[in-house]
Amino acid sequence: MNTHSFTFIIGYRHSLEKINSLRKVLDWINGFTNVDVLIIEQDTHSKISHLPLKARHILLKSDKPYNKSWGFNVGTKLSKSNIIVFSDLSIMDPNQFIEAIKMVEKYEVVSPFKKQIGLQPNESGMQINDILTIDRFGKDKLISEGLCIFRKDSIQKIGGWPEDLIGNGEDDFLSKKVKQFLNWTELDQKGYQFYNSDTTNPTLQQRNLQILQTLNNLSKEDLVKSINLSLPKIALTNRYDTF
Repeated sequence: MNTHSFTFIIGYRHSLEKINSLRKVLDWINGFTNVDVLIIEQDTHSKISHLPLKARHILLKSDKPYNKSWGFNVGTKLSKSNIIVFSDLSIMDPNQFIEAIKMVEKYEVVSPFKKQIGLQPNESGMQINDILTIDRFGKDKLISEGLCIFRKDSIQKIGGWPEDLIGNGEDDFLSKKVKQFLNWTELDQKGYQFYNSDTTNPTLQQRNLQILQTLNNLSKEDLVKSINLSLPKIALTNRYDTF
């Protein structure tokens, strides 16, 4: 396995705030060699296809709330490598990132940093090298938040990302499945997430909390059953089509 060959998947819905962050993340990831970069955009029509972005661009036509899990599942299906990095517009020290990529030889899932520093709007506009010098308290992140590294067969083995959770809760449930069923590790490093002012609709948030509570109460046996039901459904269409 070539540990420097991986797919980097970015989920995206356009805003003036996010396009600048997207450019920064692309500059960062394209500093590595032999990387297949995918931008999975969700919208009624593309807002970025005309831009000279160094990445494969996929548009998922949707007038529904942004569904990170759907985009990441599509990216998984289209990936050209058995190593996949899922990105929430986050970056970290490049040398530490490569060390994390190498660890996929031993682990099915690697969380490359433990502390996530949320950047303020003025910090998000800084040069990458300056961002990487910021050192302050960061929150403990879930395994799948920010940046997370999976073997392709491992994310498929646990049924992919949970598309029924839209806007929040998906990281909680995926991290639970990782801890239950996969061989994983977390590195004691820090990462940086670009500023994002988006908020989840309160009605949708309450709905997600109810779904998450039900999922978290599943026994391990029932959790396995739910994964097996999800496996044949991971495709290029959104499974959750009744919203």
